[in-house]
Parts: sequence; C-alpha cells; structure tokens
Amino acid sequence: MKNIKIMMMAAVAATSVLTGCSSIDKPVGAETYRPANYDASFAQGEASYTTSVFSILERQRRADTYKKIFEFCNGKFQTLGESDDGEKMHIRFACLPKQTVQTQSSYSVQQKSPSLY
Repeated sequence: MKNIKIMMMAAVAATSVLTGCSSIDKPVGAETYRPANYDASFAQGEASYTTSVFSILERQRRADTYKKIFEFCNGKFQTLGESDDGEKMHIRFACLPKQTVQTQSSYSVQQKSPSLY
C-alpha cells in the first residue's frame, strides 16, 4: 500500500514536470483602462512556455501556447518575434482582425440571358 502511494506521487510529480506550462503573459493594456472603442482583434501581447531538452515536449508546449494565443485573439494571430531566456520561450504576437464576409447582392451580379440565336 505504501509503495502504491509513492508510485502515485512520483507519477503526479513526473507528469507536472513533463507537461510544463504555457501562458499569455502580457496582453497589452489592462482591461480597466481600455477605451470604449477598444477592439480586441487588434490586441498585442506576449505568451511563453517552458523549454525542454525533449523535442517532443517542446513541440507540444509550443502547440499549446499557439492554441492559447488563438483563443485569446478569438481567431487568427501573427507572431512578431521570439526570444529564449534559457528557461522560457517568449512569443510576441498580434491578433488579426476578423475577416468580414462580403456577400454579393443579386443586383450586382449580371444575369446572363439565354441566347436565342
């Protein structure tokens, strides 16, 4: 029974060390002081994740960080630069504006009439 508890604690510790963390560190502008016409689709910020000696873990952490940036921006984003401080990888990003869907009016599309000749 004692061995099972030790193995469980070791597994939890190993999982927490291997998973690392990613986070949005610096969204530009505190929410309290943003202007009324603030558009989150143009926000900029910085996200980071803990580096690892294992490339598979590093790729997973990077993917998780990209997912968090995507969720923060409510859509697409652009990376502005990256830096590595030896412990964490920092990714500067800018959210991209939403694509507006333009629909054509039936009046703007010229209808071809059937040729009688």
